[in-house]
Amino acid sequence: MKKIISIVLVLAAVVLFSCTATGKKYDIHITSPVQSDSLYLSRYYLGNVRVIDSTRLVKGEAHFKGDLKQGIYILAFPDGNYVDLLVGDKKNIKVKLDTANMPYNVKFEKGSEQEAFYNYSMEYFEMKRRIREIGGMAMADTTAEAHKRFNDEVKEIIDRQKLKVDSLKKKFPNKMISVFLEGLNMPEPDTLKLPEGCTNPDSVQRAYYNSFYHEHFLDNIDLGDERVYYTPYIGQRLELYLSRVLEQRYDTIVPHAVKMLEKSAASDSANRVMASYLLYYTTRFDIPGFFEERKIMGLDNLMVELNDRYYSTPKAAGVDSAVIKKVANKAKQIRNCMIGDTARNIPVATLDGEYHKLYDFSGTDYTIFVLYEPDCDHCKVRLPKVAEFCKIPPLQGRVKGVALCMTDDKEKMERFISERNTANLINVWDPERISEYWNKYDTSETPMIVVIDKDHRIVARNIEPEQLFQWITLDDLLKQ
Repeated sequence: MKKIISIVLVLAAVVLFSCTATGKKYDIHITSPVQSDSLYLSRYYLGNVRVIDSTRLVKGEAHFKGDLKQGIYILAFPDGNYVDLLVGDKKNIKVKLDTANMPYNVKFEKGSEQEAFYNYSMEYFEMKRRIREIGGMAMADTTAEAHKRFNDEVKEIIDRQKLKVDSLKKKFPNKMISVFLEGLNMPEPDTLKLPEGCTNPDSVQRAYYNSFYHEHFLDNIDLGDERVYYTPYIGQRLELYLSRVLEQRYDTIVPHAVKMLEKSAASDSANRVMASYLLYYTTRFDIPGFFEERKIMGLDNLMVELNDRYYSTPKAAGVDSAVIKKVANKAKQIRNCMIGDTARNIPVATLDGEYHKLYDFSGTDYTIFVLYEPDCDHCKVRLPKVAEFCKIPPLQGRVKGVALCMTDDKEKMERFISERNTANLINVWDPERISEYWNKYDTSETPMIVVIDKDHRIVARNIEPEQLFQWITLDDLLKQ
C-alpha cells in the first residue's frame, strides 16, 4: 500500500510556527521585586501558546527586545504566575509586576493601551465571577421575586460592560485593543417573525439561526487583519465555526473555507496565516488515528482550492518550497477524482483484451471502482471483502464492483483473481496503457476504492471495504 501522509507532518508545524516574519522593534521593560531570576515571553497564535523568548531579572529589572507583531502576549514566571500583555503600536512598554497576588499586582503606564487592556481583562473576569455567583444564588432561591432581581442585576452588569467596550473602542480606534474587543463581539440575529399559521415553529427557528450563523458567525472578526490571529480566542472560534457551526459536509465546509481565505486576502500576512491554518485543518484528518471519528468525506477537495488560490500563486512567495511542492502533488492526485465530481469514463479492457468504457459496467445504483496492485498486501486483504460485499443479495444488480488491476502482467492478475476469490467482480486492466488511469484517479494509495452513483458522480473515495455499506446508505438517505 502506498501511503502519502508526510505532508501532514510538515503542515502540523507550519500552522503553529509560520508567523516568524519580521515585526517591529520593541523594548518591553519589566521591573519586579521578586527573587526569581527568570522571566518568559510567550505569544498566542491561532489558539496556541508558544514561548518565544526568555530573559533574566538583574537587580529587579529585565528587558525583552526584538521584533514583535501586534497581539496578545504572556509574561510568565517559572512558578506559573503570569499576566497577559497587549502589544500595540507603541514600541516602548513598561511593566511593573510582583508574583504576590498576581495577576492583580501588575501596573502599566497610566493612560496606555496596555493599562486599558489590563483593566478591561480584570473587570471582565470579575464580571464572569459575579454572574456565576448570581447563578448559584438563583438555584438556591427560585422565587419569582428573586428571579427578577437576579436577572436585573445580570442585565445591569452586561450593559455596563458593553458601555466599557464602546468607550475603549472610541478611545483607541483601529488599535490592537479595538481589534481584540471587536472579535469578542458575537453577531446576533434579528428576532424571527414566524409566518402566521406556522405549524413547525421549532424547525423554522432552527433553520433560521443555522442559516444566520453559517453566514455571519465570523462577521466581527476581521480575517484580513493579521493582528486578530494573535488573540487567545481566534483558534477556538475558527475551530468552532468549521467543526460545529457549519453542517459537517464537504459541500458546506469547502465553500465557506474558501470565503475565509478570500476575506483574509486584505493583507498578505493575514492571507498566509489563513492559508496555512486551512491547510492544517484539512490535512490533520489524514493523520492515522487522529480526528478519525470526525473525518469528513470530500474535505480534501479544499486542498485543490488552496493550491489554486494560494500555494501555486505569487501570494505564496516566502512559503517553504517543500510545503508548496507537497500541496501541489496532493492537489494533482485528487483533482480529477474529487467527491461530487463526475467520474472519468476511462477505457478499460476485460481479460480477453477487449476495451470498453468504465460506464459500460455500471451498477443500477452504484459502481464500486477499485484500483489495485496484485503484489500489494493490503489489496490481497481488501479486494476479497469488496467481492463479498457485492454478493449481498439485496445489492446484486444495484451495486457492481469493477476492479482495475494496475499491471500489464496478465498471468499475475489472473493468479490474484483465482487466489483471492474476486472472480465475481468485473476484472479489468489496461495493457495498452491508454486510459491514463494514474492521472484520472488517485492512485497514491492502493487499493483505492471509489464509489460512483448512477449519475456517475463520485460519492466516496479512499475508504475501507467495511465502510461501503455506510457510505452507500448515507448517500441514499441524502438523496431522498
